[in-house]
Amino acid sequence: MEFINKFKFYILILLLCLPSCFGGKSFIKKTYVRQNIDIGYIKKVAVLTFENHTKEESAGEIVRDIVTTNILAMKIFDVVGKSIVDAVLADEVGPEENLTGFDKELLKRIAKRLKVDGLIIGSVDYFEEKRDVSYQYPVVTLTLRLIDGKTGIVLWQTSGTESGYSLMDRLFGVKSKDINELTFELVEKLLRTLK
Repeated sequence: MEFINKFKFYILILLLCLPSCFGGKSFIKKTYVRQNIDIGYIKKVAVLTFENHTKEESAGEIVRDIVTTNILAMKIFDVVGKSIVDAVLADEVGPEENLTGFDKELLKRIAKRLKVDGLIIGSVDYFEEKRDVSYQYPVVTLTLRLIDGKTGIVLWQTSGTESGYSLMDRLFGVKSKDINELTFELVEKLLRTLK
């Protein structure tokens, strides 16, 4: 009888641990959508430069490219080419200026020049490989915004964090996903809140 009770106890512990063992990554998100506005009128967007609050100098551009790719792959909007957007940004704020501090009037001018309905802006808040003894895994935190091109107001904003940590991978010595793969997954999850 004692053996059966111990066995049940171990099975219970195993069942409680399974989600963290196999799915170990966390996804935390918050989303805001402006009420009483149907964003269906937004057909074409420009993805502007991203604020980068990390030590990784290229994180903003990496995430910007991943956001653009996911928007196109998910068929959410048409997207203006990056080189065209960058030329307008350089003309509007100068090549040496910070290309991420956008005020409402500047956003409206950029949207008008690019002939887009909306602008995607955002920030990379965390983009790092963490090390836990011999196990390394990525953690990414992003914020994305959709701005109305005519009014400059925020129509949608979402923030999320995803971790590549997995207890099973760690226990069995399996290499975790790389930071770019994890970023693609996080961006896709965040963009799904637009639909």
